[in-house]
Amino acid sequence: MVSRENKVITLCIVLAILLLGVVLTVSDPPTWVSGMVILGVGVIAPMLVNEYLDRRDMDN
Repeated sequence: MVSRENKVITLCIVLAILLLGVVLTVSDPPTWVSGMVILGVGVIAPMLVNEYLDRRDMDN
């Protein structure tokens, strides 16, 4: 059985890769932009989403 956290992380990583592909296709950004997309969407976003969902579950 796949946990909710793993589903959120997987979804965010897929979104980060897709977003990175779009950014690189549409424009020619500096190198740091690629890192920020991966870090922001692939690492930080799932942590924030999971924290929010954990707190929401604890309140119920």
